[in-house]
Amino acid sequence: MEYRSSRKAPTSGTSLSNQRFDAMTLADVCADLILTGNVRPRFHQVEQFVEYSVQLGGSGAIFASQMARLGTSTAMLGWLGKDIFGDYVCAELERSGIDIGGLRRHESAQTCLGVALSEPGDRAMLTHLGALAAASPADLRPELLRKCRHWHVAGYFLLPRLRPAWSGWLKQCRAAGVTTSLDTNWDPEERWEGVRELLPLIDVFLPNEAEALSISGQADVDSAARKLAGYGPLVVVKRGAEGALAVKGGQRWKLHPSESPYRPARIVDTTGAGDNFDAGFLRAWLGGEAVGACLHLGHRCAVSSLEYPGGIAGQICDPGNPGSFEEMEVEAI
Repeated sequence: MEYRSSRKAPTSGTSLSNQRFDAMTLADVCADLILTGNVRPRFHQVEQFVEYSVQLGGSGAIFASQMARLGTSTAMLGWLGKDIFGDYVCAELERSGIDIGGLRRHESAQTCLGVALSEPGDRAMLTHLGALAAASPADLRPELLRKCRHWHVAGYFLLPRLRPAWSGWLKQCRAAGVTTSLDTNWDPEERWEGVRELLPLIDVFLPNEAEALSISGQADVDSAARKLAGYGPLVVVKRGAEGALAVKGGQRWKLHPSESPYRPARIVDTTGAGDNFDAGFLRAWLGGEAVGACLHLGHRCAVSSLEYPGGIAGQICDPGNPGSFEEMEVEAI
């Protein structure tokens, strides 16, 4: 099935353009300061030398950027400060092709800043929420649902004021015929509250393996995926070097990196790999592709981001034809 985008040039200002978007998200948007090299701190004034870069950050922002670069018309809402990091974020989002008319600048709060201490294969994250905490249920305006085809929920645990509103909003999405997806990211409090209650209202749930195990309470990834899929959504578990697993009803699909022609030449930074996977998977899914093809495009987007610092530097712009991959074997479960 051919995917046709309605993408137009991005706009800036105080309101979204009048077009209907393929994807929309209220994003946890920030600037990421990424440190690489000898990044494990030693206190007592021990000086260490590192490399650094500044990148667009936030799960929803990285997702939206990759969606737009894949040719999907994408709009983003959110809050930034009136500061140099806010200016930087706006410029990067527009460069990706995102409509940023829904972004607002807070009068007093600073732009959210993330500091990533990045090592090959892993990272530690320090976050100043700043303007991110300004996102509220008032930002979820019903008229937005007339402007979008798909709504992606990102940064669930980093937008605390929105948590009580998601259930009602997702019901409105379903009533309006807007499909939905959810990537919670990690819960800093490790309580995982409220997620399972949302799953019956979600079309595609995209946790990583650690999140799937924590939310489901299961001891292995297959059991976790089956339990989460029992709530109704297509569950896609991102497993890093082990690939990905998808479960829906009585069907299961697995992708192992050895089955894909796309492998990283080197791993520089894992920041944003899961968010890029989300974008690739959903781009193909919105185009009506089979689940196996969706997994392959998600994997390609994730792998591409691993070779560069940050979540957007390695994003791909030409997805090719996701349906060109042979369909994966479907296993009964």
